[in-house]
Amino acid sequence: MNRVFNRLRTIARKKLKLGHSWRELDPYLASRDLLFRAPPLTPELVAAIKRISPQFHLSADERSRRFWELNQNGLCWGEYEALAPFLENLETPSAVLDVGPGMGRSVVFFKKKLGWEQVPFHLYESTGRSTRFTRAGPRFDDSFCGDFDALETILRFNGVEAFEIFDAVELEASFERLSGPYDFIYSFFAVGFHWSLEHFLAELLAQMHERSVGAFTLHDRFDRFEALDGVVAYKVLDFRRSWPRRQWSRLLVLSKSAETLRG
Repeated sequence: MNRVFNRLRTIARKKLKLGHSWRELDPYLASRDLLFRAPPLTPELVAAIKRISPQFHLSADERSRRFWELNQNGLCWGEYEALAPFLENLETPSAVLDVGPGMGRSVVFFKKKLGWEQVPFHLYESTGRSTRFTRAGPRFDDSFCGDFDALETILRFNGVEAFEIFDAVELEASFERLSGPYDFIYSFFAVGFHWSLEHFLAELLAQMHERSVGAFTLHDRFDRFEALDGVVAYKVLDFRRSWPRRQWSRLLVLSKSAETLRG
């Protein structure tokens, strides 16, 4: 019931164009160790963030920078606490794939938290302004809102190395030409959230080996589909959101092997 109420409250704030509120930051997640750091916000960076997160009405000032930093860092902690039993059992990956990294918060967090500084991260993204966001809907291969300049600026600001950006447009929105298999594949608030995982699963599984782990944010409208059952082992986990407070979302964690998900 609380999840429904919080979701309705968020929708109402968006419709009224009230933007974000500091009071809605989750105090527990906002107080966690600061692993992701936001650089000073420029008008260009604010515009890049807005394309990905239109719910936030940010400005190029310190107050907005601090809010966005705490929200991004806290969101990473919420996801990590749900995934920790699986991530901590992974050997140091040989390569990681992030589908839709946005501004790179998770790349920074995982590298610092898990000691993966030298692990190659492959970032599947494209610079664009054409977005057709749905909710667990059909796949659109021409919907991109990333910004390579902003992404690289934030990663460099956080001292991140060992990453490579793969332009989804140049790859014709296909995963086949990526350099897998990957030990860990994830997509937070992209595949699984905006677009149903069902339309991507076969291509993603082709980039995984038997011990790989995949993690995907789910929208509330998620329905289990036939390809999941019997093809992969999976679990659905709740995780705490950093904004708005008292709101929880879900992650689907999967592997080709049930043994990989034990723990």
